[in-house]
Amino acid sequence: MFKMKFLIAIFLIATNSFCVEQNTKEQMFQLAVRDVARGFSKHDSLLLSKYIYREIGVHLLYRNGVFNTYTSFRKINFSDASYPVVLFQFSKGITPLPLRYQQLPVYNCAKESWNKKGSFVDTTTIDHLLSKICSERNRYASDNISQKTINTFINLENKSRRVVLVDQNKKELVFYLSYINRRWYVTMFDSVSSDCSV
Repeated sequence: MFKMKFLIAIFLIATNSFCVEQNTKEQMFQLAVRDVARGFSKHDSLLLSKYIYREIGVHLLYRNGVFNTYTSFRKINFSDASYPVVLFQFSKGITPLPLRYQQLPVYNCAKESWNKKGSFVDTTTIDHLLSKICSERNRYASDNISQKTINTFINLENKSRRVVLVDQNKKELVFYLSYINRRWYVTMFDSVSSDCSV
């Protein structure tokens, strides 16, 4: 009887610890979404720097001519002339709305708008945009991105959440937060999904 009570107590403690950790993880995620949105809205490099994992940096996904591509930086710097600030033109002044956990908005090129407004994350899906860009560049643009690099990106994508923010003024911000070493980091910024230039 004592063993049974002891096992039940251990189970309850373990379950409680797991729930507390999950709640903390979600609270940290929501704080990261708010801070990253605020950082991009105000072009505040200092605020964003605490959300960048130095070993990974941040990957900027954008369209260059016909093809989607990416470039990587160790930091976000809005005051550096060599930094592609133009990629963040639609996020400056964005007003973040309360975060909703549901299906993400989709951009409609014919209407030149997203199908819904707000701040969204979908925790039921994993997005593989960066690794897809690499594979397509190897196939169609004759790039030579190694399978090891693509696998590294797939691994990163598997621990990432895609966040889409669209406010009432058509300002937008699409980024990925990755859970690394019990913290959330911004690892990707997407300006491809709403680029209908080709």
